[in-house]
Amino acid sequence: MKRFHQQDVSMRAPSRRMWQRSLAVLTVMIVCFLAVCGKLAALQIAEHAQWQTLASEQQLADSVISDKRGTIYDRNGIVLAQSVEVATVIMMPSEIPNEASRVTICAELPELLQIDAAKLEKQTRKTGSRYEVIKSKIDKTLRAVFIEWVKEKNLTGAFRVIQDYKREYPNGSTLSCVLGFTGTDNTGLEGLEAKYNELLAGKAGRVITTKNGRGDALPNTIQYETTIDAEEGESIYLTIDANVQKIVENHLEVAVAETGAANRACAIVMDVRTDEVLAMATKGDYDLNNPRVLQNPDTAAQIALLSGDERSDALLTALQKQWKNKAISEFYEPGSVFKIFTASAALQEGLVSEKSQFFCNGTYTMAGVRTMKCHVFPRSHGSQSLAEAISHSCNPAFMTIGSLLGTARFPTYHERFGFTSLTGIDMLGEARVTATLYHAASAITAVDVATSSIGQTFKVTPIQMITGVSAVAGDGNLRTPYVVSHSVAADGTKTVLHTPTVRTRVISADTASRMCAMLEGVVDGGGAKNAYVAGYRVAGKTGTSEKTDQPAAENGRKNAVASFCGFAPANNPRIAVIVMIDEPQTYIRYGGTLAAPVAQKIFTDVLPYLGIEPQYTEEEWNSLRTTVPDVTGKTASAASAVLKSVGLSSRLVGSGTVTTQSPAAGTVISKNGMVVLYTDGQPPEQITVPDVTGKTLLEANGLLTDAGLNVSIVGWVNKVDNLNTQRQAVVTAQSIEKLSAVPKGTVIEIRILYQDAIE
Repeated sequence: MKRFHQQDVSMRAPSRRMWQRSLAVLTVMIVCFLAVCGKLAALQIAEHAQWQTLASEQQLADSVISDKRGTIYDRNGIVLAQSVEVATVIMMPSEIPNEASRVTICAELPELLQIDAAKLEKQTRKTGSRYEVIKSKIDKTLRAVFIEWVKEKNLTGAFRVIQDYKREYPNGSTLSCVLGFTGTDNTGLEGLEAKYNELLAGKAGRVITTKNGRGDALPNTIQYETTIDAEEGESIYLTIDANVQKIVENHLEVAVAETGAANRACAIVMDVRTDEVLAMATKGDYDLNNPRVLQNPDTAAQIALLSGDERSDALLTALQKQWKNKAISEFYEPGSVFKIFTASAALQEGLVSEKSQFFCNGTYTMAGVRTMKCHVFPRSHGSQSLAEAISHSCNPAFMTIGSLLGTARFPTYHERFGFTSLTGIDMLGEARVTATLYHAASAITAVDVATSSIGQTFKVTPIQMITGVSAVAGDGNLRTPYVVSHSVAADGTKTVLHTPTVRTRVISADTASRMCAMLEGVVDGGGAKNAYVAGYRVAGKTGTSEKTDQPAAENGRKNAVASFCGFAPANNPRIAVIVMIDEPQTYIRYGGTLAAPVAQKIFTDVLPYLGIEPQYTEEEWNSLRTTVPDVTGKTASAASAVLKSVGLSSRLVGSGTVTTQSPAAGTVISKNGMVVLYTDGQPPEQITVPDVTGKTLLEANGLLTDAGLNVSIVGWVNKVDNLNTQRQAVVTAQSIEKLSAVPKGTVIEIRILYQDAIE
């Protein structure tokens, strides 16, 4: 009975607990199985790339071959930025043959490569490493010296020299605030280098070497090294003309030094037919090859007195300021230059014409606001035509014109001329235009129109201003300015990046032509006569504005901006020029006195360079200058008669046949000039040049002519009242230095300046 019971127990069906335990075990097994499957799936699918990379890193030593960045050219193919071949020195500590070699490396390499000895010593002790960067971007000369040293020390297995590239700017600081610069990795950080980085940057190459699990290279009986060549980036061609750029920068740099411009200065030259930028300059700027070096010695000295974070922050702020492209990134009140647009809008709307008359009694009155004064107050302009009001830069006249436009039409033209939006120039850093910078159409008042019509209470950028003036100088169309025309790939494929693009028509071609004629009068004897260039019909307008949003200095004066914007030739415009001098420290701060003379120098040099021939009016040629004829070989009396026939006097030295004359034949001199005739081989008489800078034109002319020298004048001269001109104009420069010895009759060129108090 007992045995049967035991057998019965053994054959009993599994209990519920047993089933539960079995199910639990099975569940755990299934979960574990699924987990393993999931992990395998993750490793093989989701994390495939990651583990492949880790495996490659374990098996492969990967060295970078730098890409060759594309070249930046000016419009004529002159190199502005290029990549030059350099080298990076790599040390493989695992391949240093012995301790003696390691000691030699530590002892000799620091001086040879100018590197830190302590850091090198630590690197040599990384015996498991095959890639230690010792020195980057060494030039070809040092590279050759280093390779010879390696061979001499029998260390060829311990070092590698990898080809690399370094960005180089052949012209130093020229165009610095436009070009920008690259970082140590050859990536563009500022300017066009950053804007067009994707085009300029190529594709880095690789040198891949197979290694074992310990990081050692595998035996070289099999090819274990693969080289993937770097790809060269595309080159870009600018609209900038390097020669025009240098002309502009040279004159602007002198202006900054002479005026003490505390907040720098900028200038732009633009082709008004296309809005291609021919030059864009900011001074002070920086050396592109050393962009992190402060160029302003005063700023550098002040920062040197600081320490810690304060010094670092001040240095960064100063560097960012010197890198900034002032021409596109900084706002200013334009002042009277803006009267160009007020007049253009009213002329286009038929509200005024060349026959319109405006009366100025020295003030302008509006209900509810204080009386606004003309810049000549307490004097006045009296009755004047539209052209005369522009030439006089009369505030009451333009406030009257503004009132005719009213609160509806004025903001419409403000917008159409591009002052409420970006110009769209293909550069980084164009300042964003916000509604706080101008009077919005929804909120503008009659008083706002009055002040805005004379260029006050709103702000623009220099690029906005010259783009607007180019619309007037051209055919009335507002275009998009640009600085890059096309790119060229390494295989020679050309891609056009920008072409002339019309944004909108602002005024008619007829209105533009009529404005050009009136603006020419501003330069030919008006408030911008310091921009006058004999033989060229220059048009334009000056501006002077105080920084009313800044506190006054201790002397009570506020900082000011002096500017000029104009174009030439007025009858067939080719180029526009803007000059803006920010915070001049001179006593006289008017745009006509400071900015217009800079523009004059730019026009004088750039127009002939561009092949634009001078077109002297008959009045200019007959009243101002004549060409000296060749009278050598003639008798003294015959020579004098020939000179007299062309309006020149003569002075005889000796008797007989003329053998030498001064000035030489072909020289252009002022009418009524004097030619010294030397006969029978007489040597030229030497004259000591007097100092006439700072003298009035009348005084200078007397000193030079009394000394037996000829005078050539650079600047506007009143053909009607020459004596009055000579009393008003002041000589700022002379072509031959004082106390120099020159032959009697030599032509001394003098540059004159009118110190007109015209805003």
